[in-house]
Amino acid sequence: MASQNNPGRQYDKQHAVTIVATATILAGRFVAYDGGYATTTGGVKDAQGVSETDADIGDAFSAITGYSALVETSAAIAFGAYVKPATDSTGRAAVGTISDHCGRALGSASGAGELVEVQIVTHVHA
Repeated sequence: MASQNNPGRQYDKQHAVTIVATATILAGRFVAYDGGYATTTGGVKDAQGVSETDADIGDAFSAITGYSALVETSAAIAFGAYVKPATDSTGRAAVGTISDHCGRALGSASGAGELVEVQIVTHVHA
């Protein structure tokens, strides 16, 4: 869904890095520093950014690291909610908490598989 002040799906990319994929990566997912998906379960891997494109193992891809990016959701997310990588190791966005998050939702999503603009922040763990 659109962000609070904008009528369409968009984002404000200010910074990006190039990462070499260590797993098959889909666009619009939280990615970790090691080239795989960020996750919040078993062997937590913090999010470095959000993938801009798909990538196969060994391919270089761009990850947005500054201001905002469109991220696919794993469940419903309300505007302004803290977000973090889902526990299913897919890099999709899930609802986070003040003590465990890597962004804030600048829009809302009614369920899984939607794109929501996320303001990227430094990953926080309790």
